[in-house]
Amino acid sequence: MLFKRNGIVLLTFILLIGLAFLVGGCGGNTANNPEPSPAQPVKEEKIVLKLGELNPDTHVMTIAFREFARIVEDKTDGRIVVEVFPAGQLGDQQTMIQALQMGALDIYRTNPSFLADLGMEKMNVFHLPFLFRDVDHCWDVLNGPIGEEFLRVVDDSDRKMIGFGYFAESPRNFFFRNKVVTSIADMKGLKIRVPQSQMYLDIVEAFGASPTPLAYAELYSALQTGVVDGAENPLTGYFVNKFYEVAPYYTLNGHELAPSVIMFSELSWRKLSESDQTLLRESMREAERYMRSLSAQKDKEAIDAMLAAGVTISEIDNHQEWVDAVTPLYEKYGAKYLDVIERIQNVK
Repeated sequence: MLFKRNGIVLLTFILLIGLAFLVGGCGGNTANNPEPSPAQPVKEEKIVLKLGELNPDTHVMTIAFREFARIVEDKTDGRIVVEVFPAGQLGDQQTMIQALQMGALDIYRTNPSFLADLGMEKMNVFHLPFLFRDVDHCWDVLNGPIGEEFLRVVDDSDRKMIGFGYFAESPRNFFFRNKVVTSIADMKGLKIRVPQSQMYLDIVEAFGASPTPLAYAELYSALQTGVVDGAENPLTGYFVNKFYEVAPYYTLNGHELAPSVIMFSELSWRKLSESDQTLLRESMREAERYMRSLSAQKDKEAIDAMLAAGVTISEIDNHQEWVDAVTPLYEKYGAKYLDVIERIQNVK
């Protein structure tokens, strides 16, 4: 019994000695195994987004985009920077759309009809002539569920673009090199510049003129040399691009008030964190509100400046004849979307 008891004591002693060596080995010498320093916070990588715009720095669209860039930079303390490239520095519309799809450009704005030509047929609804009563009606539609519905059309298009927001300004009006136009009869035979879009071609043809597709950057020289007799643009676009220098007759017919659709490259969007995506969308909503207020101010300034520059501003004689001329386009482009057209018209 004593042997067993002494054996147990001996075994216990040996185990305690082994445990002491084990603990010592794991702890090591502090000189040779210093304790790790506290983890340093990871610095978030700076994000630079490229935004392309056709209009110059003085245009309301570009000004609003620069405000968007300022909002984003402020919200992120400079971590996200939006670089704005105005005046077609990155190419024409076709070039920038392709760059957007490839992820070489991050943000771009275009007409809904251009998106319709890319297969997003429903976008043509926004281009239907005289659809919106005025710019406030347009903004009220865009800021509600219908606006969200149309942005999802871009998301679901499989064109590698994300619907990001809208800019809307006053209606588009015609302007001319050497003729006052107040009726559809006055339009007959005139060559009118239009964007590369079937809807624009059809609208101008409905008014009895000859549509001439032409890049926006070429419009000034085309007016100057007589390649085209006129074109159409909202007030601010007409003035800041100085089209009045070569086409000083502006007609307030208000044939269309299609909002611009702002798109984000899907490839670029997927690289962003969910929190950054939310931040960017919130920033765009703020920029939209800024644009809405700024546009009204710039329209008034443009009219005053146009009159001072000697532009002849004319009202149309018979509004209804212009409406009647384009009524068939509602059947061509809107027959499948009568419900949403009615919902738009019913927004108060």
